[in-house]
Amino acid sequence: MRFSAALRLLVSMLFGLSALAIVPVTSVASAQDAPSIEIVTPVTGSVINSTDIVVEINVNNFTVDCSQSGLPDQDNTGQILALVDGTSIAQLTNIYCTTTFIVPGNGLTAGEHQLAVVLATNTHTPLMDTAQVVTIDYQPVQALPLPVANFTGDPGVTLVSPADGDTVPPVFDVQVQPVNFSPDVALEGKTNVPGYGHYHVWIDTAEMPANLAGLVLMPGSNAFSLDLSAWGEGEHTVRIETAQNDHSMYHPATAVTFTVNVSASAASPAAVTADDTSATTSAPDAVIIEMTDGVRFSPDAVTIKKGQTVTWVNNSSMPHTATDDPAKNPVAAEHPEYSVLPEGATAWDSGILQPGESFSMTFDVAGEYTYFCLPHAASGMIGTITVEE
Repeated sequence: MRFSAALRLLVSMLFGLSALAIVPVTSVASAQDAPSIEIVTPVTGSVINSTDIVVEINVNNFTVDCSQSGLPDQDNTGQILALVDGTSIAQLTNIYCTTTFIVPGNGLTAGEHQLAVVLATNTHTPLMDTAQVVTIDYQPVQALPLPVANFTGDPGVTLVSPADGDTVPPVFDVQVQPVNFSPDVALEGKTNVPGYGHYHVWIDTAEMPANLAGLVLMPGSNAFSLDLSAWGEGEHTVRIETAQNDHSMYHPATAVTFTVNVSASAASPAAVTADDTSATTSAPDAVIIEMTDGVRFSPDAVTIKKGQTVTWVNNSSMPHTATDDPAKNPVAAEHPEYSVLPEGATAWDSGILQPGESFSMTFDVAGEYTYFCLPHAASGMIGTITVEE
């Protein structure tokens, strides 16, 4: 296993965040102009009973912009980094582009944990003066242990879509097929588990780069969206690598590299939408459900045949999940009906879907399903799926 030169650089920059739990005092004028964050929730001393940790922050004098991720740095523009129980790359849970996001609790034991949040530039350099750290008491109703190791050979990834050389719109879907590898966004920043990890997605970057310029995503799913709107029209090279939970590269491993031609007028190869209505909808093949800024699933009720696939697409500016697992229902005491599974069906969870990401599931058990968005269940973000024989 190895770290690239770029990731070693990030390791050195992230060490020492815990020392900045108290933000250095500066002059009033500079404090007013400088970027800063405030962790609204959780606060130090919070008892967390949900499986995952919902984080909400306030950002001042800073533009959080996912489309700029990996591009040259701009003043007061970038993304958000969050880390649990450490201040090195190994504890980085992901790159976030919204002020509300979820840190998965997978692999966390009950008890005290530290959560660090810091603003970062487009090339992922932490702005150390913005770092904030809170200590929480993690007491989930049902803890989620790390999975059992499943190393079956050297990992790799192959491209499903788009095809190499395709013309695509500025925002387009990517589908990959893992080889000896199980991606899981909920494991990022946790202890390594052989055979598991996530992807690193680079744009217009050579192998083993000297810095993090060009790193745009760290997805933990085989289907995700790329936003190249800020990269401009024309040809761009995409490289996708397999990484361990601590962001070190598997070695040996097989990455995939392909080119796309970005055109503002191109239609997405995967552009399939359902009617934007809450009415019951049926379709002969795939069904698309959008996750919206109104904290709703659209459509919120669908009827499908057994064996059909449903794809959830996060078209909002905040993270969402599609979850049907009674053990994860954060409002189970008041609303147990928010998670309903037919007899014989297995509980399921998309994991955190950041803006632009998607999740697909094929339903092989007939019956009535009610599912929810983990961070927005309290706001009534639920949906139903009727699976007919």
